[in-house]
Amino acid sequence: MRVVKLYQYVNILSVDVAAGALICSLFFARIFQVAVSAYALAALVLTVWVIYTIDHLRDARTIRTVASTDRHRYHQRYFRIILVILLVVIAADFVLIWFMPRRVLVAGLILWGIVLVYLIFQRYLKFLKEFFVALLYTAGVLLPSFATTTSDLHLVHWVLIGKFFITAWMNLLLFSLFDYKEDQDQKQHSFVTWFGTASTRRGVLSLGLLNILLGIVLWTFDPAVALIFISMNLMLLVILFFQKDLVSNNYYRFLGDAVFFIPVMYLV
Repeated sequence: MRVVKLYQYVNILSVDVAAGALICSLFFARIFQVAVSAYALAALVLTVWVIYTIDHLRDARTIRTVASTDRHRYHQRYFRIILVILLVVIAADFVLIWFMPRRVLVAGLILWGIVLVYLIFQRYLKFLKEFFVALLYTAGVLLPSFATTTSDLHLVHWVLIGKFFITAWMNLLLFSLFDYKEDQDQKQHSFVTWFGTASTRRGVLSLGLLNILLGIVLWTFDPAVALIFISMNLMLLVILFFQKDLVSNNYYRFLGDAVFFIPVMYLV
């Protein structure tokens, strides 16, 4: 039980999300056969954590009553402490980026600019919030290897990137589906608050089936890579089908974020 309790804090603070980004970035580096900078990987981990933490702190601040979710309550209670840590991490992140290769540095600064635009206009994105977060997450994970590789990208590589984006989008839509009542009560916008639970469930199912079909294309490229993605999508669909059994203890969030740990099997 202590391990479960510890992981709850890891999940509340989005540390597991940052760790998943690191694993997936190394996964793509292996596929593209490039050696990525340790500084770039460290900056990626910090940047992902910063984005998610800013988002959670903003939500915690805008919720006028005691939040109904563990994550938002924790960020409300320890707002100042987390804010101080956030500022330190941002400073460390900016120090790290100056040690990166020039191509990665330029790409990283451009991505940071896009992230800042997202954070400014995030409240106006409404039902597109999950789409843009998935897009930024995918771009961040790809950046260290994408900016380093000198090889030409073929159709199968773009299919692989598309599959990863769809997986990240499914993950975020699932979280919005599970958080539907809380988001409604606290007037938070998401895809599900705009289009309803039934449409969101159909959307997640359709994206999952599409991704599994795209896995057939990847099978000719590398069966191991195809199996990794099929496993990730099957786990998300299992979460969708067993929603009622997973919602009570927030296990859906643990499993949803753990999906991005699956590529570690390809690395070892």
